[in-house]
Amino acid sequence: MAQTRAELDYQALLASIVDSTDDAIVSKDLDGIITSWNRAAQRIFGFAADEIIGQPVMRLIPPDRQAEEQVILDSIRSGRRVETFTSMRLRKNGELIPVSLTISPIIDRRGEIIGASKIARDISEALRAEEIRQALMREVAHRSKNMLAIVEAIVRQTVRPISAEAFARSLSGRLQSMAASQDLLFAGDWIGVDMTTLARTQTDHAGGPAAPRIEIEGPSLMLSPASAQALGMALHELSINALKFGALSTEHGSVRLRWSVLDETSRFVLIWTESGGPPVSAPSERGFGHVVLVRMTEASLQARASMTYAPAGLEWSVEAPLGMVLAQ
Repeated sequence: MAQTRAELDYQALLASIVDSTDDAIVSKDLDGIITSWNRAAQRIFGFAADEIIGQPVMRLIPPDRQAEEQVILDSIRSGRRVETFTSMRLRKNGELIPVSLTISPIIDRRGEIIGASKIARDISEALRAEEIRQALMREVAHRSKNMLAIVEAIVRQTVRPISAEAFARSLSGRLQSMAASQDLLFAGDWIGVDMTTLARTQTDHAGGPAAPRIEIEGPSLMLSPASAQALGMALHELSINALKFGALSTEHGSVRLRWSVLDETSRFVLIWTESGGPPVSAPSERGFGHVVLVRMTEASLQARASMTYAPAGLEWSVEAPLGMVLAQ
């Protein structure tokens, strides 16, 4: 029976849609032989139409997935549409590609099932995006747990027989120090923080008007997120202590902060030295400052940390493996 002009126009429209879509649209007969192949199928699978039409669809299916095809053909013969599912298929070069598949029966004018139409969507990018999202969520959860653990430690160690006002002030300063390090890490896409920038940010934040009397000296180094957090907290504690009790509590006192890399041992060394302040003596009891400057620094950086209460002024030093300090 001759086709009308409207029917021919409609078929041309459908062909245009099929050929311009981003999804592979492939048809096959009930024996699994490919009978049509659009441009997207060529782009996704790598076969030109004249290479693959007339070939078994099994050429696109990995050996461990070929049982799927028999299930699909059985469903099609019974007139059932195969609901969308994900699977793996083969490119011409043998590379595996994840796809989302929807398969429907092809019915002729007499109402008989003569084959199947398959829509295949390349979901490689979607899977990669999901993997990245999951990795980011795991990283956020990990960092959040670490942050909460640090905050808990700060609160526990800050609680002493002091007034509520003094507790709030001390806790607020320590949390702000953490936030300052977090801001620097965020600005650096959580890759790392420049050592000079971290040192200046933390000493300016805590030292206030006395901060210019803190001399900072050392090579340009990119700290890892973990070392930036640990050293940032340490520098905050040192600055606050110097401002309240140490070299920065007097008009002429000063601090020298310097760091270096020992090439022969691949170790990082940082030294904080105070001078010109009031006489120094070891405290009668150890507070949170000692916990941060010694125990937490050593644990975070696999380091050796020491505090010397010399008559001329406090000296704090830390020596750590370079690999524990630098961003990767």
